[in-house]
Amino acid sequence: MRSLLFLIFLLVCQMASAQMEGTYSSYPFSQLAINPAYAGTRDVTSMTFLNRRRSVQFQNTYSSQYFTVDSPVGENWALGFQAFRDPYSVASVGFYGTAAYRHRISENEILSAGVQMGITQVVLPNNFVGNNAYPFTLGFGVQYKTPVYYVGLSTQNLVNQTHYYSTAKPIFLTAGYVFSLTEEWKLKAATLVRGQNPGLGFQTKADVNATFWYKNVGVGVWYQSTLQTLGGRDGILGTAEVQLGDRFRVGASYDFNAPHSGDFSFSTQESTIWQFFLRYELDKGTGKVGQMRYF
Repeated sequence: MRSLLFLIFLLVCQMASAQMEGTYSSYPFSQLAINPAYAGTRDVTSMTFLNRRRSVQFQNTYSSQYFTVDSPVGENWALGFQAFRDPYSVASVGFYGTAAYRHRISENEILSAGVQMGITQVVLPNNFVGNNAYPFTLGFGVQYKTPVYYVGLSTQNLVNQTHYYSTAKPIFLTAGYVFSLTEEWKLKAATLVRGQNPGLGFQTKADVNATFWYKNVGVGVWYQSTLQTLGGRDGILGTAEVQLGDRFRVGASYDFNAPHSGDFSFSTQESTIWQFFLRYELDKGTGKVGQMRYF
């Protein structure tokens, strides 16, 4: 019996780690997925819906959905909420609440610290039919942000501090800068460094990206090596975003997958991934809902 319970515990830990990868993968369009300190930093109520899908030209391929909402509350606080459905990994759903404290250093500088808590439904394999696990997750993050650059540090899955769970506690370092090329052309450059202990020593990987904005239209390229949803491969992600008026933004991304051989390909095989997102924002009395924001 003890061996069976230990096996279930180990399995749940590993599956919890795997299912969180889908949530992390939404960060190009929703930084709240990796850093709870991001809540409220846009100074508006921001709602984002994202659909992640493989092989869009075929029917009955998997898709997963992510929803986030965050908003400043009063002068110094912010609250957020995330929900996701990711049947591809372990047929799981999850719900997370976020609270952040924002210290305004100056009119254009904000230092934030946030905490995230939630649960995930993990469906065990056929050997354990009818058994669901609900692992609790806890994350923490800090972020320093100005209108033209930001730096953030966060960690996820702080609970269950045993070596069986070590692969599920990534640390994320993020940074970005907006270069003003002309009055109408902007370049947003950013990076994400992910570190974690896979059991064989601490390892780090990095993503880099660049997005060119012309007025309200942005086109970008991302090099990704940090996401296990790519099956251990690196990937090139092409993105496009359009700001529609003051409140709406829509966008899409496509994974130009990179096989282990290093040859990138543009195809719609099952290993390729599309993402589509819609963002809607409400003014919180700050008058900032119509301002163009690049992160």
